[in-house]
Amino acid sequence: MRNKKIFKMAVTAMFTAMIFVLTRFVSVPVATGYVHFGDALVYLAASTLGGPWAIFAAAVGEMLADVAYGYFTYAPATLIVKALIAIPFVAVNKKSEKILTPITALFTIPAGIITIGGYFITDLIIDKAYAVVNIPGNLIQAAGSAVIFIILAAAFDSGKIKKKLFIDEK
Repeated sequence: MRNKKIFKMAVTAMFTAMIFVLTRFVSVPVATGYVHFGDALVYLAASTLGGPWAIFAAAVGEMLADVAYGYFTYAPATLIVKALIAIPFVAVNKKSEKILTPITALFTIPAGIITIGGYFITDLIIDKAYAVVNIPGNLIQAAGSAVIFIILAAAFDSGKIKKKLFIDEK
């Protein structure tokens, strides 16, 4: 029998690292920052791992990517925004053996709105000139992350990953 807490910590560390790598190194620089699809792994982590563990992985993985990219001023906002986008997925984590459900697919919409709105507010605070300019990049990031999440979640579901790793913990 595995120690559940140590297992959750290990999986959290893995998701934090994967979110960081996908955000920092699989990204496209744009004039006002960068577009990445790390949010797809945030949704995946929150849909599988759940709870404060997934929120930690989401917030810290993405915040560390901002720091590594040199966007220190965005790090505090990223910590908050990415924690918030994980919450809807965490809320339904234990309700299904599947990661991709109609509800998790739909949750990519409010998560995208939180991302766009959160960084709009952040830009209003940091540099008003970028508030509107950043909206298209954040929209592309949100839409792309939704598509990638759906693809990854379907692949994970076909391998019954969630059931194999987490369902027995109910």
